[in-house]
Amino acid sequence: MKNSESQLRIIDMSKENKSEKKRKGFSITNSMIAKVVAFLLAIILFLTLAVCVVSAMLMAKTELYSTPKAVLLRANFTSMAKAECEKLIPSFLGLSGGYNSREEAQRYAENYCEGSSIVFARFTDSKTEEVVWEYVPQNNVEYTDATEISFVWYGYDYASYDTETGEMIDDTYTEINVDLIISTEYGIQDGFYTVQRLFDFLYAMLYWIYVVGAISLVLFIACVVFLLCSAGHRAGCDEVKAGWGTRVPFDVLTVLTAGFSVSFIYLFFVVANELLYYGEFASVFAGILVTVAVMAIIASVCLGWLMSFALRIKLGKWWRNTVIFYVLRALWRFAKFIVKVMRGIPVIWRTFLSVAGVTVLELIIILCCWHEPDNYLSFWIIEKLVLVPIVLKCAFAMKKLHKGAKALSQGEVSYQVNTEKMRGDFKNHGEYLNNIAEGMTVAVEERMKSERMKTELITNVSHDIKTPLTSIINYTDLISREPCENAKITEYAKVLTRSSERLKRLIEDLVEASKASTGNLDVLLAPCDADILLTQVAGEYGDRLKEAKLELIVSQPSEKVMIMADGRRLWRVFDNIFSNVCKYAQEFTRVYLSLERVGEEAVITLKNTSKMALNISEEELMERFVRGDKSRSTEGNGLGLSIARSLTQLQNGDLQVSIDGDLFKVTVRFPVME
Repeated sequence: MKNSESQLRIIDMSKENKSEKKRKGFSITNSMIAKVVAFLLAIILFLTLAVCVVSAMLMAKTELYSTPKAVLLRANFTSMAKAECEKLIPSFLGLSGGYNSREEAQRYAENYCEGSSIVFARFTDSKTEEVVWEYVPQNNVEYTDATEISFVWYGYDYASYDTETGEMIDDTYTEINVDLIISTEYGIQDGFYTVQRLFDFLYAMLYWIYVVGAISLVLFIACVVFLLCSAGHRAGCDEVKAGWGTRVPFDVLTVLTAGFSVSFIYLFFVVANELLYYGEFASVFAGILVTVAVMAIIASVCLGWLMSFALRIKLGKWWRNTVIFYVLRALWRFAKFIVKVMRGIPVIWRTFLSVAGVTVLELIIILCCWHEPDNYLSFWIIEKLVLVPIVLKCAFAMKKLHKGAKALSQGEVSYQVNTEKMRGDFKNHGEYLNNIAEGMTVAVEERMKSERMKTELITNVSHDIKTPLTSIINYTDLISREPCENAKITEYAKVLTRSSERLKRLIEDLVEASKASTGNLDVLLAPCDADILLTQVAGEYGDRLKEAKLELIVSQPSEKVMIMADGRRLWRVFDNIFSNVCKYAQEFTRVYLSLERVGEEAVITLKNTSKMALNISEEELMERFVRGDKSRSTEGNGLGLSIARSLTQLQNGDLQVSIDGDLFKVTVRFPVME
């Protein structure tokens, strides 16, 4: 059972594959026969459309829509009859030597009339009213539809000419009245019959020609659309395949097609113009044949071009197979090669070569156009239109680079120069600046990371040290309180207590300096009277300054100076400053403390004379663990000024230190609160 089911499944699959193949092969766009039929049908429909257009033009030119058929037929018969009479009349009037006798000429005229649609002819001398010649059919034929024609023929007598010189002796001429009756009922195949049948056909198709033309146009468009859709499709293949015609460059094919078509179109219009101008319907059939041949050739060529273009579009990137693309690609590669060579040349030499090239080109143009100022002026305008944008682009690029360098010099390490529209060395220089900014950013981040790590290390180590230090301080205090007969043990206990207290202050200063530098301290800003603060500081440190043999001189303004500050943190700032004064100021000198308002700022200044030589810079003195006492014989850890500056900055203020010889000056600035 399983084998039979599998066999049935295989048979079904094979049937499906066959039906699918059959369905694929049946596609009409893949059929070569359908393409050939559609192509030929398109040519025939185009020719039909062209014939309809030409016929409509002829009808409009010959006024078929506004003139009765009899009037136009008589006019054309008259024109044809005049042409024939130019051959007949001179012969039997003796005005030319075409025949041996007048009788022979008359017989020729009778034979001509018998073989044509002329059923009656009469030539009458208008001067003598004598019938020169008359033709009446001997069989007395009857006709119901005929056209009567009458006109006057003029001719000079050969007797009035000098046979030797060919000059006219007198102005004697002959005037003949011609009367004709033309009937095409007998079906004689002559020019009159042809013109009669043509007029019958044209008047029958007077309005139907537009219907035929419209139908031909619609069917022609349908055939063209089918041919464009089927271009590149082949039987048994679903993919579009390139043909031999796609190997020819498209622009070359276009030029050849256009030249060929224009030539034949010009020939067509020449023939059509001649037909419309002369209006000779006897040559209409020959003209139509020429027109049909020309239009068939043009239609075939143009339709082939359209199919080739449609196939190229289906294949994609049709512009690559063009001579223009090849030339532009070669020029682009040459330009890239020149740019590559120019990039290897230094900027100065490149600039020199560019200027030299422009100068040489200007010199050549001047020499060639020195006698034609208009041409030189045109070249000058074109040159400036090219050079000015280039110079402006270079100037804008230099401005961007200058702006980027200025931003980097001012510390804006996050600034990036936009190099998107820059080229060459300008782009490279901009990228160098961006790389510098990125490097500076990385360096700043690394430094900040290092500072944070140092701060965290100090905080953690200080916290770990404080626990055993607290035990040391407590037990030292207990030892000092115990009664002891040995005086040295009591002295040792005092040294331990003093050293542990100093170590405790050092650890507290370290933690505070770390928190102040990283901004981890809580700051509560509130209105603060700077005068009162300075008075309190002077009162607090008055006794300590006297013990240090220093005289404090305070200078304060008469009006209040209000600032926004945290009183507790600001007190610590002045505490650190005055502690330094008490430690490092020269004895028996004065300490000047002043407060003044300078613009929108409150400026607090403290000046004193240093005990030690200050052979150190201001910035170095503001760093941590740096002291003016290089021997480190005095108390202190070098953190006071650093902590004071950090605390001042946290309160939106500024602290600066300046040194002038032994003069030590501290300036604290805060914005004034109105």
